[in-house]
Amino acid sequence: MMLKNLFYLSLFLKAFIASNDVSAEPLVVLQYNNVSELSDRSNEFTQDPDYSNKHRILPGESLNLIIEKYYNGSGLNTRFLQLAIVSLNEHAFRNRNINYMIADKTIHLPSINQISKLMKGIDFEIDEQPYYRQNNIYYFGG
Repeated sequence: MMLKNLFYLSLFLKAFIASNDVSAEPLVVLQYNNVSELSDRSNEFTQDPDYSNKHRILPGESLNLIIEKYYNGSGLNTRFLQLAIVSLNEHAFRNRNINYMIADKTIHLPSINQISKLMKGIDFEIDEQPYYRQNNIYYFGG
């Protein structure tokens, strides 16, 4: 009888230990910093994710030349930039074609945050001022 109880006790302990191993979850520690992955680059668009600009299209100018002039060194994908600029400036492109820009039109060159909102389908105004969350701690009481 004692041998039988010892067997059940060892079986119970093995099951208990195995269930603890299975249910164990890893501990993940995330580090938060407010620095963009692109912020170490020397481009205004990557230094400030809310920075945007305007450009007046000159005769004979191409969209790729404009992108190179303003976004050079930013590390941003040229195809995404082309799509974002055309989407936000339909008035300056015939049939939304990057090869048919209309001279003397002023186009909006979007910020990184605006491109992100555009890709996520979030509506925004082109001239909208960015919202800056304040990281202040207030203490009320005595």
